[in-house]
Amino acid sequence: MADNNQTSQQINIREYAQLLLKRKWYLIMPTIIAPLVAILTTFFMAPTFKASTSILIKESNVLPRIVQQELESTQRVRRQSSSEIRNALSSQIKSTKYIRSLITKLDFQVTDEIRQIAREQVGDMPDVSIAELAENLLIASIRKKIDVQISGSSIVMISVTSGTPIMARKMTQTIAEIFLEESLAQELVGIQGSISFTEEQLAVYREKLFNAQNRLKSFRQSMIETSVDEDTTTVNYNLNSIFSAVEALDIEIGNAEQEKDELRIALFPYQIDFSAVSLSSNLIREKQGLMGTIPRLAELLGRYSWRDGKVVALNQEAKDISLSIKNGIQDYVDLAFPSLPDYGKTDLTRYLMLGINVEFMQTKSSAMGKSIGKIKSRLSKNPDVEVTLDRLQSEVDRYRELYNLFVQHSQYAAIDQSAKKIEAESKFMIVQPAELPLEPVSPSRVKMLVLGVILGIVIGGSVIMIIVMLDDTFKKIDEIEGYLGLPVLATIPRLATPYSSKKRERGLVYIGMVISVILMAAILFMKFKNG
Repeated sequence: MADNNQTSQQINIREYAQLLLKRKWYLIMPTIIAPLVAILTTFFMAPTFKASTSILIKESNVLPRIVQQELESTQRVRRQSSSEIRNALSSQIKSTKYIRSLITKLDFQVTDEIRQIAREQVGDMPDVSIAELAENLLIASIRKKIDVQISGSSIVMISVTSGTPIMARKMTQTIAEIFLEESLAQELVGIQGSISFTEEQLAVYREKLFNAQNRLKSFRQSMIETSVDEDTTTVNYNLNSIFSAVEALDIEIGNAEQEKDELRIALFPYQIDFSAVSLSSNLIREKQGLMGTIPRLAELLGRYSWRDGKVVALNQEAKDISLSIKNGIQDYVDLAFPSLPDYGKTDLTRYLMLGINVEFMQTKSSAMGKSIGKIKSRLSKNPDVEVTLDRLQSEVDRYRELYNLFVQHSQYAAIDQSAKKIEAESKFMIVQPAELPLEPVSPSRVKMLVLGVILGIVIGGSVIMIIVMLDDTFKKIDEIEGYLGLPVLATIPRLATPYSSKKRERGLVYIGMVISVILMAAILFMKFKNG
């Protein structure tokens, strides 16, 4: 029984092989023509180009690794899976906010096709305007072109498809830049709030300091203008000179503080611990000597004019001490910070010197203001003048101290923001920028060729099956005997010659060859035409 089944199976396989061999051109011609048609079709399809970029996201923990692990184990923080991270990043990058920013930066316009679709759909949504619906359709069409993938646990790959290679790269670059900008903004959101508060307070106390200085200035001016003594011409001239010098000092103090802020930010990359910077005992003694010239100057201004030789000599002494301190600071910086570049040493020397100069000028301004009060109090014989002047000067000093405090806080906040920005920029880094795609990703001629071959085989096989099913002629002697009920006495074999093929089969081959040649010529023509 098994031998009969095996023999029947061998006979069936042989019959199928003979059938395919007999009808081979019905299988060969579609297998040749279909791939050629598929390749020719690709020349009439709109090409699609794809550009990609990769962004590395590094974890930045401020706490030590052991402490971080203990916190995670204590709080039982569930780590997100790669699919959850991918979905979150994909939703973020494909969000309406990102795409609107992309539309704005690349100046995308709503096409007439999208506007026509919006007009057709606006009837179903009467509460939505055509412009709003068209914008939503534009956003949806762009969202379909963006693809987000996660490689490993920290690399985000963003891909964008477009009809032109330049636009594909431009869109990929822009969406990556938007992602970095938004991520950086989220990292700095807390510091921005602190900076905004500090700037508001800074503006308030700047105005208060300005008003206090104006009140002190007005009082000093009124003191000079109300002088009635007959021998006060020289003293009034001296008061005007001192008053002008005080105003000039206030301007210099403001400029020096601003320069200090700029230098501190410029020195931030060198990670200098300013709290650990300590001057030598010799420099401290010179600084004390510089400060000691201030009360002597105030005493001289009460008795002599601004241009008196003693006052000029004292000012020159202060300048000489200041120059000596500057040289000493420069030597100290060279020894204490040998790894700094020359321009870094220059900035640090200037920063430390400005700190001493600001303290000196503030003390000098306060002392000179008191000298004006003492001189005018003596001239006007009014004991309340000095009290009022001291009160106004104290008010100026108090607001200046508060203003400097917020300036320092603003400076620290700016440094903290710079540190966070550097940390965030190192956390989000483009490791593979978008490149100009040279070949379209769609249509793929290789895929179309494979699909054409498969389609040709399917068509050829289907044609053969249909021909076999519709063929009602006898193929075997057993079929004739079974149909007629009579035994077959003899058979006459067909004599096969080289030219005995059927005309129909030869015609099929000729037609197929002609079609194939035409398709190949069309493919070559389109290829040369498209360069």
